[in-house]
Amino acid sequence: MGHIFANIEIEGGKGKERLEKVLVDTGATYSFLPKETLEKIGAFKHPRTKEIELGNGERLDADVYTLDITINERTGPAAALTFEGAKSVVGVEALESLGLKVDPSSEKLESTRPKGLAYFYSLSKLNEVTKK
Repeated sequence: MGHIFANIEIEGGKGKERLEKVLVDTGATYSFLPKETLEKIGAFKHPRTKEIELGNGERLDADVYTLDITINERTGPAAALTFEGAKSVVGVEALESLGLKVDPSSEKLESTRPKGLAYFYSLSKLNEVTKK
């Protein structure tokens, strides 16, 4: 299987930015973006850092941001982490949020469900559970 790339749009409190040919990494839980990009769009910065392990085994603390991400005309919330020298990568958390997966045979992203945010509890089932 080759590398999968996606054109994405990210949005924060200050604006939007379109990024071309961003690597989709199904081995990465979260998306990673350069700090300058996250600050430029006004992504919300969380007060704590998150320890991460890079592919080479190096551990470091990364800043955590929240933003909206759009891929293939699907928009949803996502976390993006950053550290010095971070390159743009889309992780599986963003793909799950958008209802997308990698099709290894076509080397493209495909949908796993209809567009829109997913909420899998039915209200009747939720009411049954909360009454107990």
